[in-house]
Amino acid sequence: MENTYSTLVKLGSIAIWAFCISTAPAQVNDVHHRLDQFVNASCETNFEEIQSDAISQILQFKVYYIKKDINHLYGEKEKRSVMFIVIDNGTQVKSFERIKSDTELPELLSYIRSDFLLNENTAPLFETMLDHIYPVEDWKPDKREFFFKDGKWYFLRDAYFRTKQGFEISVDANGKITGIRYKMKWNENNDS
Repeated sequence: MENTYSTLVKLGSIAIWAFCISTAPAQVNDVHHRLDQFVNASCETNFEEIQSDAISQILQFKVYYIKKDINHLYGEKEKRSVMFIVIDNGTQVKSFERIKSDTELPELLSYIRSDFLLNENTAPLFETMLDHIYPVEDWKPDKREFFFKDGKWYFLRDAYFRTKQGFEISVDANGKITGIRYKMKWNENNDS
C-alpha cells in the first residue's frame, strides 16, 4: 500500500510538473501578445524613400527615412518622434555608420557607385548626398563648406572654437573615391 501511495504521489508530482511546463510557453506567449498589442497601439512607424538625384547618382542603393511616432507614453498627450536614416543594400536594411570621433567609413565607401567620380562638377551633388544621410542638426549654425586640397576633398560640417570637422574624401587621379573618413578636427594650418 505504501508503495502504491508513493507511486501515486510521484505520478501526481510529475503530472503537475508536466502541466506547469506545458502551460508556461502559453503564458509567455500571452504576455508577448499583450506587449505587442500595447506597442502597436502606442507606436506608429512610417517610412519613405528619399527621392534625390544626389543619392541616385552617387549611391548604389535606395535610402529611406523611418519615422517612429510614440503616443501616450507615460500618459502624456504629446507624441514623441524618432527618425532613422537607413539604406537597403539589397540584402538587408542598415543604418549608416555612426560617427563618434575620427571615424573611417568603409561601409559608406562600399555604397558608392563604381562609376561615380568626385570632381568640381559633382562636389555640390556629393554635399547634398551628405546632407541627406548625415544631416547637420537644425540647432547648429550652418558651417558647411567643401574644397579640394592636397589630393583630398573636404566636406566640412561643423566648427568648434577654431577647429572644423567633417568628411575627408580620398580620391585617385581620376576622381574615384578611395577612402572616406570623418575627422573631428581639421585645422587649416595643419590638416593631418
